[in-house]
Amino acid sequence: MFRIRSRVTVLESRNEEEIESARTVLTGAGLDVKTWDSEPMPVGGCGAQMRPSDWSGRKTPAKAQSNTIHHLLVYKEDEEKARQLLSEN
Repeated sequence: MFRIRSRVTVLESRNEEEIESARTVLTGAGLDVKTWDSEPMPVGGCGAQMRPSDWSGRKTPAKAQSNTIHHLLVYKEDEEKARQLLSEN
């Protein structure tokens, strides 16, 4: 049968280099690590600043990297070990 394992976020940062160094430390210790990126959602309404180029397939201007939030996740049973490894480095 399948075993469902949940993940928890151990680190959130706007600095991509920090996430990559933490990922290297945790994978070196044998932990399974997953990362993903997100951007803050704009407030809707008249000031939503929606551009037709967002959905028309045209290339959009590069978004500022400072808006991107990087997340680092590990399995819930590895959370304590991951936090200990991150605090040491």
